[in-house]
Order: sequence, then C-alpha cells, then structure tokens
Amino acid sequence: MRSRRQVCIALASAALATVCGPAAAGSETYPSRPISVIVPFAAGGTADLIARLLGEVAAGKLGQPIVIDNRSGGDGTIGAQIAARAKPDGYTLLQASTGHVILPSLRSDVGYDWQRSLVPVFGTTLVPQAIAVNGKSQIHSIADLVATAKTVPAGINYASGGTGSISHLTAAYFVRTLKVGATHVAYRGLSNAVQAVLSDQVMFTVVNIPDVAELVKAGSLRLIAVTSQERLPQFANVPTLAEQGFGGWTSSSWSAYLAPAQTPPEAVDRIYRAYAAAASDPGVQERLGKIGVVLQPMNGPELGSFMRKEAARWRKVIEDNHIKLDE
Repeated sequence: MRSRRQVCIALASAALATVCGPAAAGSETYPSRPISVIVPFAAGGTADLIARLLGEVAAGKLGQPIVIDNRSGGDGTIGAQIAARAKPDGYTLLQASTGHVILPSLRSDVGYDWQRSLVPVFGTTLVPQAIAVNGKSQIHSIADLVATAKTVPAGINYASGGTGSISHLTAAYFVRTLKVGATHVAYRGLSNAVQAVLSDQVMFTVVNIPDVAELVKAGSLRLIAVTSQERLPQFANVPTLAEQGFGGWTSSSWSAYLAPAQTPPEAVDRIYRAYAAAASDPGVQERLGKIGVVLQPMNGPELGSFMRKEAARWRKVIEDNHIKLDE
C-alpha cells in the first residue's frame, strides 16, 4: 500500500495538473486549430476559387487547415454580419469584396460596419472588368459604341448584375462620361445580364473578365475595353479605357481578408504573413493569372487606406448618378 505521504503527493500533483492544464493550452502558439474563412458568396464562383487557392497555400504556412465557409445571400451582407459578430480570437476571417464598401452608401441596414467591426488583414486580388457587347455586333470600340448610341433617339439600354453592383456603377460612370442617352436594366446576377447582351435585349454590360472568358474565346461576346491600367495578357488585343480616352479611370472587383475587431495583433500578423507568402507562390500566381485575376498584396494599413478610397469614389458615382436601390 502507498503511504499517506505518497497519496498526498499524488493528489497535489493531480490538482496542479488540473489548474495548469487550461493555462498551458491557452498559451499554445497560434494557431492551434483550423481557421474559418467566410466567403459571402456561393461556391464555384471566382471569389470562392480565389479563397481556396490562397487558403491552401496559406494553411501550409500556418500549420493548420483553412476551412472555406460559404455564406451567400444579401449581396454579401450575411457573411459579413457573421464575421463581424464572431469571437475575435484569430480563428475567423471574412473574404471581403468591393460590394462591402459600396453597400453602406446605398443602404442603412447592412448590419455591419467594416471600419469599426472589422480590421483589415491582407489585400490580395483584383479582377479587372471589361465593357462587353454581342460578338455579332458591329461595335468594336468605345467610339463605335458612342456612334451607335447616337443613332438611337430614345437612348440605348445597358445591363448590370443588379442595382448598386460594381458592374452597374462602372457602367453608370461610363455612360455619364460619354454623355449618351442610356437606360439601366438591372438583372438578378451578372450571368443574366450577359444573356441579355447575347440576346440583343441590351447593347452592353460591364463584366468580370474571368466569368466570361470562355464566351469571349468562343466569339459569342466581344470585349471592347478593359478597365485595368494595362492590357491583359490573355486578351492582349483588347485596349484599355485609357487608350480610348478615359485616362486615369480604372475599375476592378477586388477581394481582401478582414478579421473581427479586437483580434490579437499577433494573430493578425501571422495571418498576414501566411497570405503574403501564398500570394507570392508561383503556382498560385500562374493559376490565378490564367483566369485574369491580378495579385496585389497589401498589408493591413495599406488595405484600410485602399478600402476607404474605394468607398469614397464609389459613393461619388452613386451620388452623381442619383442611384437608388429601388430603381
């Protein structure tokens, strides 16, 4: 039999383990479990693909899986609301996009405040847009589009993926600058707007290039201008807006990573470094480049500044064109 002294030592050791156990676990090096990335759009789209490609490499740098959690709905607001309310422990990220800084200028009920409820972590990708027309039309340039528009007394129609979407705002800026008569026709989703162009219901729409690359290659859709600063390698024959008289204007659908406010700085730094490494990975660059996605790494402060500028410039487009969500 064990002596009374041995029993007391054993009991004391057990008690010490009970007290110290949780503290030891809490001091484990971050991250110690999988990280969830909320993608506020359906699986299979460009945003989802970007999240998965970057997440796979970033996970290797972090030493923990990155789980993609698709929470579509509400033009991205549902996912943003979930992220904004999540525990700020470094285990939840939001893949934010252009719409998240546009919507607060259109709605008062978005349910999140990206400048207060979320903290910028890493800016990653830009998806340039393009002005697209029916591939069978005689419109091959901006000049052709203007000339055609002037022959339509009642004005032309143009499509977007929804009122207040980046495709709508870019087109609205474009039409206002051209000073041509035009009527906006909002569709539920960009694919429906593209179908409207293909069926000659409208004259043009503004598209995210990766979403229509196959239609362009097949000749069904024609791109007459890209909204990037330079021509894109995969569509080198398509001139930029700047080359056609729109100097200084660019437009892109972008994605970035945000964390709940009050997330520990050390966790933010670890995530930043992991995603920066993923963005510099040659394999990731090649795969995203093939579909027209441009990598543009930014740290947290740079991303915050970029997002504020984006919010301001799109707010001006909304105000100048008197855009309302009930259009």
